[in-house]
Amino acid sequence: MYAYADQLPEGTLLQGFDICIVGAGAAGIAMAQRLAGSSLKVILLVSGGPADRGAPSEARQSLYQGTVGEFLQRVDPIFPQRSRLNMYGGTTNHFGFWARPLDKADMMPRPGYRDAGWLISQEELKPYYIAAHEFGRFGPFNYDDMDFWRRVLYARPFDPLPGDQLEGAIMRAQYEENLHDFQVQFRDELARSANITVLFNAHLLRIGTDANQRRVAKLNCSTIVESAEGKPAAGASFQVQARTYVLACGGIENVRLLQLSGGLGNNRRDMLGRGFMVHPLLTNAARVHFAEPVASEIRNFFREQQIRIKAPADGEGEYRHMVEPLVNPELALEYLMFNAWGVLAPKHQALLAERIGNFRIILYFRNEGRSAIVNLNWEQTPDENSRITLDRGRVDPIFGQPPAHIDWRLNDLDKRSATRALEMTLTYLRDHGAVSEEMITDVGGGADSWTFPPHQGALETGDHHMGALRMSASPADGIVDIQSRLHSVDNLYIAGSAVFPSGGYANPTLTIVALALRLADHLKRVLG
Repeated sequence: MYAYADQLPEGTLLQGFDICIVGAGAAGIAMAQRLAGSSLKVILLVSGGPADRGAPSEARQSLYQGTVGEFLQRVDPIFPQRSRLNMYGGTTNHFGFWARPLDKADMMPRPGYRDAGWLISQEELKPYYIAAHEFGRFGPFNYDDMDFWRRVLYARPFDPLPGDQLEGAIMRAQYEENLHDFQVQFRDELARSANITVLFNAHLLRIGTDANQRRVAKLNCSTIVESAEGKPAAGASFQVQARTYVLACGGIENVRLLQLSGGLGNNRRDMLGRGFMVHPLLTNAARVHFAEPVASEIRNFFREQQIRIKAPADGEGEYRHMVEPLVNPELALEYLMFNAWGVLAPKHQALLAERIGNFRIILYFRNEGRSAIVNLNWEQTPDENSRITLDRGRVDPIFGQPPAHIDWRLNDLDKRSATRALEMTLTYLRDHGAVSEEMITDVGGGADSWTFPPHQGALETGDHHMGALRMSASPADGIVDIQSRLHSVDNLYIAGSAVFPSGGYANPTLTIVALALRLADHLKRVLG
């Protein structure tokens, strides 16, 4: 059901819940949806309101005005407020749900590149990936079935040659707002759920614990109201008590809330907030030229296309690709419609041999297939010098709390990954018909020497906030355990990409949802 914190008297204590989830983006809503109809009583704290679509209010978004370190200042000075949204549905409101699972190579340690690896295998996560797939109405979970993608994209990757280090891979996207805005897709289900309370205008300020910080005792919260002068201000304060708590506020805000709560969950190595990763981007890395136009089927492979397929009636047969015109728009509900396209990615053995981060290449063909722009996105190392802290020299304009300070960095290994990725890609394209190339970006120099904005070949940041609350087997090596519970706090869990030990090149939302569903099932077992 829907409820409103604005209606609570000052000092109200909300209690009797089994689970309190803080944050209603991809992770929080996915958990609530999975728990709907269960025997557990759940409260979902939402910063925004039920009518949120597209963009948050200026007041709520002002709480995300963090500061950045010297390197990020050169790349994207407004990164903290640009790359996330403080509203119902979270950052799902400004993304197209680009989807791909992590590769097996992403989840394993890679000797000579990084020691960090996942405690969960891809096989263990697969059922949750399949369930997460339904959130985007993406049809069959068949990223490796290249015969299927040849048919529906009318395409093929470059013909494989002996010695190729790269191969084709598939990405998907869902641009239908009624689906990728999770608060819209699951609005009716959550509003009528008897065991789920969705509490709007509820802002967590601090996590209260017992004396030794082993258990969360309560959450201290507040509303936002409009002052007599018409400016946003802190409203009524209230508290929430539950048996178990889940922070699902995103890869930056989850860290900030723990730091605002006395460094809750930190370990002896001071790893709270360390290892912050995004996907670095070189949107215009290079330009390649071909002597003859590249075949249209190959160009189709790299061209993003909307496809329409029909699920088998019995759930066991084949998905059918629909090509006839859609005469009646109402019939669209009978089909699965999403976008898909191909990329180039390194083979597992190439990654091991090169000792670099995983990467993906999008090719944007020009001049009827005679040239192409090379777009590079790659995996960053979990460097503990890349970190999130509090900027104690500033306060937010509503609650007077320190904002997040994001000191994102790239190290020599990250630079080597980009350099080798481009070298491998240009070699691959020469082997497949390219006759010349020109670099648009400069990847020479050390870790801090890049092509910066406003140059067209500038380094950019992806909006994927990962790794600052790393999952680890030992409390000495990270912040949460295999179930995403804080090592040092018995009843506090983290949902979202902050727990990622490594990032791969895939957009993280599909993995975020899969982990959220897995966590919801775990809590059903231990609390039910």
